[in-house]
Amino acid sequence: MVTLRLEIDRQAKHRKPIYRQIADQVIGQIRDGSLPNGSQLPTVRELAGHLDITRVTAHNAYNELKADGWIDATVGRGTYVMGLPSPSTPFETTADSALTPDRMMEDMNRLQQLPGTRSMAMAEPDSSLMPTSRFMGLLRSLERHANDLFHYGPYQGEPDLRHMVSGLLLDKNIRANPDDILITTGVTQGLSLAVAALCEPGDKVIVEQPTYLGFLGILESCGVEPVGVPLDEEGPRLDVLEKILLRERPRVFYTIPSFQNPTGLSMSEERRRQVLELAAEYGLTIIEDDIYGLLSYDGAPPPPLKARDRDDLVVYLDSFSKVLLPGLRVGYVVPPVALKERILSLLRVRELGGPPLLQRALAEFIRRGFFQDHLKRVIPAYRKKRDVFVDALTRSMPEGVQWTSPRGGYCAWITLPEQGDFDQLYRTVLARGVAFTPGEVFLTTSDRRKHLRLCFSSQDAQGIREAVSTLGGVIKEMTVRRSVASSRSGLPKPIV
Repeated sequence: MVTLRLEIDRQAKHRKPIYRQIADQVIGQIRDGSLPNGSQLPTVRELAGHLDITRVTAHNAYNELKADGWIDATVGRGTYVMGLPSPSTPFETTADSALTPDRMMEDMNRLQQLPGTRSMAMAEPDSSLMPTSRFMGLLRSLERHANDLFHYGPYQGEPDLRHMVSGLLLDKNIRANPDDILITTGVTQGLSLAVAALCEPGDKVIVEQPTYLGFLGILESCGVEPVGVPLDEEGPRLDVLEKILLRERPRVFYTIPSFQNPTGLSMSEERRRQVLELAAEYGLTIIEDDIYGLLSYDGAPPPPLKARDRDDLVVYLDSFSKVLLPGLRVGYVVPPVALKERILSLLRVRELGGPPLLQRALAEFIRRGFFQDHLKRVIPAYRKKRDVFVDALTRSMPEGVQWTSPRGGYCAWITLPEQGDFDQLYRTVLARGVAFTPGEVFLTTSDRRKHLRLCFSSQDAQGIREAVSTLGGVIKEMTVRRSVASSRSGLPKPIV
């Protein structure tokens, strides 16, 4: 019988349940070979006694492992490791070169259900930090209004929610009356409406390089061509941006100025001013995606472009998906005056109105001060995750790997060494129980170097360290493999 190496966190305020901590650590030891196939595990009673936990907790941990196919338990025989379970989804057929933004979004969603995978592929909140109990309580309190709340709602969104959003925007120095605000089904619907209102098939839209892969999918579905402008540490490069404006005469520029997805970078104050000046000079409409804007870990959140929009050129979008509850699917748009009726018309055509029950509950959540309380609670927790993540990168990544250090949001952009052979990196790392997002799905044109996006938000500290360590080990293996192959072929090794 093997001895399990388990560490239980009993103190952390936002820790995972103990049974889940046990299950995750056992999975990690199966993956790294510490618990080979056929290893006999301690009995429930022995495990409970060794860890000083209840037998119910130990039993729940084993039930989790058995349900996902990691162990087999038979009365009278014992509990044994079954080895690595076969994936329930066919990721083994997905080659890195075959990934597209649409296919990658499908993969990211399915990875959430893949047993034993430490996924750093999706930018989403930590489920243990979501205010689910408090929100469910508000839903129950609205039961007396059920007859009203299960009818169709106003096309523009619940008046109470638009009033609450107006107050939140004032905290960002954006003055918008409730009637200026359109409630949407998340930011994704808002982006789709903005593109449909501003563009025709065959038009070109400027995007940051790299940019949010979901927006690239929206452009493709609308027959609109993205034109990438590279980023530096202060934001989009103005020299390239102006050349594109002169050459292509695009009507729209899509930007995530605060804690950009996928890089985590933020546009500097001066660059924001210059971008707005260029937009005014060339008559350019800016679609500003501020979905990560409140998730600032090193000081006050940066002011949105919309707060300085004197020429009414910015379509401002935000959502409660990243800071609160993804499943709410509630976002909003503040369009320029000239564009409001066009977007509202499209909203009426495409949707009969969002769910009044969820919108009313969210309005009450904000009114009672729960939203601000939530931000005060989760931002320190995500800051700690960010710090653990950056430290793990520093400790685990081999020489030649570069990364961004985000001051907010959930994402970082990793650039791999030039001398590596990383064509099968996605599949290889996934086979070892870790998921990330390949960088090519965020790019409008190919890059000579390989990149990837990592999201640290949904993993605990141990999960972050283990995932980054696994990834760093594979990158090192592939870098060495390429160096050895180059040496044997007689080719000169690159100078780093």
